[in-house]
Amino acid sequence: MGETVQTVTFLASLLMSLALVIGCADSAEQRLRQMQNELERVLHTALRDGDVRIQRTSDHLTVVIAERLLFDTGSHDIKPDAIDVLRQMGVLFKTASLKEIRVVGHADKASASDGSNQYFKRLALSKARATQTVGVLKGDGVDSQSYIIEWYGDIRPIATNETEEGRQMNRRVEIVLFAGI
Repeated sequence: MGETVQTVTFLASLLMSLALVIGCADSAEQRLRQMQNELERVLHTALRDGDVRIQRTSDHLTVVIAERLLFDTGSHDIKPDAIDVLRQMGVLFKTASLKEIRVVGHADKASASDGSNQYFKRLALSKARATQTVGVLKGDGVDSQSYIIEWYGDIRPIATNETEEGRQMNRRVEIVLFAGI
């Protein structure tokens, strides 16, 4: 009889823990869905023009921003029109309940014959772009502790570097949002 009570108590505890985890996961998913809707509203024009893409998975939301919206080719200075877009995003992030915000810089690879010096220049450019992006996003009061800056240069392409169109797609900043549980 005592063993049965222990088993029932253990199972009840396990079920309560699972319900809590599932409820938190649903809450995180709901927060991501809400953030996606708000971003789609704020970024409507950029989404329509193809300068921004939003991708959602079960545990995070990724905003992919094309270089042409944020920067001139080869520069890490954010364009004036892009500052307004990033500030609007920063306001959304400030009011959201996000566990983590990753800002990731990427570059293209102009040719297979690029030397290591070019690799390090692209790596530095992708770092500077991610850092500048965070600077504008934080300008609206988001806690700097919630940001993680990453940069990959040309090592994570999403398209071929053999065509100009592919290289343009590879020059991007990604903002990855985790709601967490």
